[in-house]
Amino acid sequence: MSGLSLRNWTAWMPSCETLSAWREWACSDAAALAEMAGAPPPVKEIPPLLRRRAGTMGRAALHALSRPGLPYEGQAIVLCSRFGELQRSFELQRELAGEGRVSPQQFSMSVHNATGGLFMMAQKARAPLTALAAGEEGALAGLQEVVALLADGGKAVWLLYCEEPLPVDYNVFLGDSLRADVGYFAFLLELVSGDEFRLAPEAAEGGGRAASHAASPLDLLAFFLRPGEERICLSPRGNWTLRRTASAGS
Repeated sequence: MSGLSLRNWTAWMPSCETLSAWREWACSDAAALAEMAGAPPPVKEIPPLLRRRAGTMGRAALHALSRPGLPYEGQAIVLCSRFGELQRSFELQRELAGEGRVSPQQFSMSVHNATGGLFMMAQKARAPLTALAAGEEGALAGLQEVVALLADGGKAVWLLYCEEPLPVDYNVFLGDSLRADVGYFAFLLELVSGDEFRLAPEAAEGGGRAASHAASPLDLLAFFLRPGEERICLSPRGNWTLRRTASAGS
């Protein structure tokens, strides 16, 4: 498949608000986790009438999308999360069960592309926007969508991952493939066609032992921020791997 290069990035979670803090996080033992609670970012770059419609996860996503120093110039956006704003959706279900109706505005913000839509309205943009909810394989699904958009002629693509904790009522349904320890975070990768990284399925004997589980989006971010790491296996199905090439810089 086509190669990729990372042109820019930004990220947010409650205790990690600067790029230097994220680089330290990537080299720490806590790189696979995010905080389970925290105040949302202020998102002052988004007009108040739009900003107030976003929840905590939405504000984290909007904060990453509108970070100073990362100008938006009409790039296609791929927005990924495991289940979207499930906290909001769960409250809507409780409201529907108890009262027989839900708020139309709350419902409109529960769909997967709602946060991206707020950003597009703030930018007055009409660029392609894709929203993916790929469960535990979101890291791979997002990169595959980016590769497809670049192959279709895109100059650059913004790949945004954002998450929030699952409602505690869902804990009874958790299995080995559904992690409960995912907290609030959002990060954005600006990717272009290039030769720094290569996404492709690899035979187990050529790329080492196949992974037993899918890499998380935070695993993917840590990989990008660790220049000495050669590869990350994103999915055990097909042994999909993102490999750093010899030309990749730090």
